[in-house]
Amino acid sequence: MSLLLPLLLIAGIGCTSAAANLDLEAKTFVNQSSDRYYRFYNEIAAETYSANNEDDFDALFSKLNNVKRIAEELVSISRQAGGFNLDRIRDPETKHAMQELRSVGDLFVLGDDYFSSVQMNLAALQTLATDKDIEPYLDGANMPDQDDSPLAYYPDIQKIVQSSRDADELKYYWEAWREKNQLWASVNFYTIVQSYQRAAKILDVPVHRLWYRSDSTEILQQMEQAMTELRPAYQELHAFVRRELHQKYGGDVVDPNGPIPDHLFQQVLEQAWAGGSILEQYYPRAQLPEFDLFVNHLSAKAMVNESESFYTSLGFEPLSGDFHRNQLKEPNEDRPNDDCRPSIFDLTPHVYLMYCEKVSFRKLMQYHSHMARVYYAQQKRRLPSYYFKAYNLEFAVGEAVVLSASAPSHLTGRLSAKGVLSDQALMNRLFRMAIHTILSIPQYYVHTKVMHDLLSDTVDMDTVNRHYWRLLEQHAGIEPPSDRAEGAIDFPYKFYVNIDQSFQTQKFISEILGYQFYRQFCRKSLSRGPLHNCDFYGSFAVGNDLKSMMSLGSKKPWKEVVGKILPNNTGLSSLALLEYYQPVLDWLKKYNKDANSKIGWTNTKKKIV
Repeated sequence: MSLLLPLLLIAGIGCTSAAANLDLEAKTFVNQSSDRYYRFYNEIAAETYSANNEDDFDALFSKLNNVKRIAEELVSISRQAGGFNLDRIRDPETKHAMQELRSVGDLFVLGDDYFSSVQMNLAALQTLATDKDIEPYLDGANMPDQDDSPLAYYPDIQKIVQSSRDADELKYYWEAWREKNQLWASVNFYTIVQSYQRAAKILDVPVHRLWYRSDSTEILQQMEQAMTELRPAYQELHAFVRRELHQKYGGDVVDPNGPIPDHLFQQVLEQAWAGGSILEQYYPRAQLPEFDLFVNHLSAKAMVNESESFYTSLGFEPLSGDFHRNQLKEPNEDRPNDDCRPSIFDLTPHVYLMYCEKVSFRKLMQYHSHMARVYYAQQKRRLPSYYFKAYNLEFAVGEAVVLSASAPSHLTGRLSAKGVLSDQALMNRLFRMAIHTILSIPQYYVHTKVMHDLLSDTVDMDTVNRHYWRLLEQHAGIEPPSDRAEGAIDFPYKFYVNIDQSFQTQKFISEILGYQFYRQFCRKSLSRGPLHNCDFYGSFAVGNDLKSMMSLGSKKPWKEVVGKILPNNTGLSSLALLEYYQPVLDWLKKYNKDANSKIGWTNTKKKIV
């Protein structure tokens, strides 16, 4: 017995020493891997931005081989990180870093299959919208010069949806595009689903963590919380939209108490800002200011500078001369009227922005949004590279900035706009924003839920269409325009856009959280008046909070990072959004009560067979 205590002490010291050695080994690996990861990020950025359409085959082949080499190095980091037993690492920060490093190989872990299969199928999904393979309605009778040339969904059919009042025409294109693409959509899409499942298994990480690129434990739960808060307001707006469509198209097309047919629901979304929309008799488009007139004195480059000035007014440093020379891509000056899309490519710390020669108010707001990613990258550039992924919070920051930059009070003060502050103009603008925002959010949720369930194997490709329509009916009050086959794939083309970046989830979170950030920024800047007319431009207090959050990247858990902006953060909440649109919701409640409209919807009569 006299030897037992010393032996136990020796054993305890040995265990403590072993644990300390493991922590030191893990920390050393983490530090070395961060340097390697950072270097590979730079190399990928260089390969991506040196590429152009004029490269010959040999040059492209060389770039591809370089990317493959880098991918192999990232996979090596993931596999080495997977060799550490996380349960035995005591330091919380080292353990968190190791969890991040386990996933850096991403889909590259699939090896050549990533380049030969995954990339090919991702590209094929994007072309579903751009292939000109849809015959025009009535052999082109409604087209300019009765042109009967085949159409692509984007931009051809989308432009028709943005202007057509013909329910039969809209139904034709809705069905024709899906029937034309359902086979390839099914094959290409399911390959992506299986690829994420295979990669997660190889990396030994939960598939949803790989998909969302963060801890997925609470994501759906928080989205459901936000949906519950939003539902009463959504149902009021849904009842108004359904009644207007029923009066316009009749009971054979729109059930006055049921779900709204999807082809007409999309028409309402696409035409929200157009003349002749369902709002016309209440808030005529002609009484809304022409927002493009507020920016017609600016050049394309001046609009980029204007968006930068919003952030410098919050206390951020001006962008460097190097950024303006080497990371800001020039537009195609040979086609000044080309309606290009401003785009951004983020490989922190390198962020490249392409702007368009065409000047419009919409593009100015897009630059304000994109600039959030540029400044976010600057703030987190000093972090270890495995913390660069910042829970996609840059999108919510961009949303908040756009809400401020588009507020009538900002337009009159910054752009000398006139005629945007009348009560009628404010309500006109607010109602159209509500249609575009509130009606879209449940669809983002449904698309997220479908993908989540497929990755979980709780639904398969043979039954996913039935599952999809059940969710759309339950959460959005939407039905197909006709009976559908269970084996069809009826996802809209937007479902496939940037699908490998879980774009629909990003959209949901950025919309909901963007309004939460916006309301907090307005309070921080001591803004007075209604929330929908708040402008926090020039508030250093807001800028300081933003820097505090941005500089964390993903170093801390999501709630702790967001807590730098929302100190009483309880997760995603629709309450700020509902406050923003309160005047519209008050109007809707009175309208629906006076019209004796049904709030909610009965079961659809359409069948999935």
